Amino acid sequence: MNTFAYFRIEKSTPTDIISTSGNVYHMELDRYRPGFLLYADLKALMTGDGTTTHLIAGHSTQGGYREGVGAEARFFYIRGFAQISDKHVVVVDRYNHCLRLIDRTTNNTSVFSGQCESYGYEDGRPGLFGYPVYVVIDKRDKNQLFIVDSDNSAVRNVTVNSRVAGTFVQSDSLKYIKGITQEEESGDLYVTAYHALYRITYTQRTVTLISGSPGDSSGDRDSTLHDSLFYWPAELIFIAPDTLLVADDNNNKLRLLDMNSDKVATLNVTNSLYGPSSLLLTNNTLYVGQSWKIIQYKCEY
Repeated sequence: MNTFAYFRIEKSTPTDIISTSGNVYHMELDRYRPGFLLYADLKALMTGDGTTTHLIAGHSTQGGYREGVGAEARFFYIRGFAQISDKHVVVVDRYNHCLRLIDRTTNNTSVFSGQCESYGYEDGRPGLFGYPVYVVIDKRDKNQLFIVDSDNSAVRNVTVNSRVAGTFVQSDSLKYIKGITQEEESGDLYVTAYHALYRITYTQRTVTLISGSPGDSSGDRDSTLHDSLFYWPAELIFIAPDTLLVADDNNNKLRLLDMNSDKVATLNVTNSLYGPSSLLLTNNTLYVGQSWKIIQYKCEY
């Protein structure tokens, strides 16, 4: 077993559960279809259980912009999504610069926020975005979404009911943001940006470097938080209080950050990872979305 803080993963060959068309940038347990895994597969939203897969909306290889039902719809690079209810999913359509809504009962798509195919930076309704990549539901206010607005170096917020877009924080430090997660108790946000990780306080909205290089220096080094190096880290999740698991995409590794002990370590797995981009930890199972497939490990936490 590999042990770090409260997390243990079996050192055995992982199970390949779903084949994909490219990198998987986000996964969630499917609220509409229990027992299935909801995931973004390039230009389509899919669901699968390891035996069967189902297209919800879009096309895995044909991109563009078109509203429609199921395979009639077109997206241009889905990076993230959030299930705002059992029957509705908000999808981040990166290269169309907008958020789209999918009704799971009909698989019909519509615009949720932003102006699809229009690049920019503007609060209000419908608002404008610049290459958004990720969305999460605010743990403290379920009527608010946080959106990673990559080109605008900002974390934006959109109210679910009114669909009004705002700016939670904008900072020159937040260049090329790729992932975001939220700490349960404090509500603080943690993001991966370029080759570093930052904390954004919920109340003061201050941005603080946690680990990695604040500039363009990439690398692969385990050390203290501020002396460690990453190479395009992507999604990150909490596996215990003050302990983060990070998909270090270009280093092909999973990295663990213990903020209490001021330590970064590489999670030792027996197989070779290739472009790990997304993470999901549930029911003693760690799912890793990477290039061309989703794999799973059995673990304890």
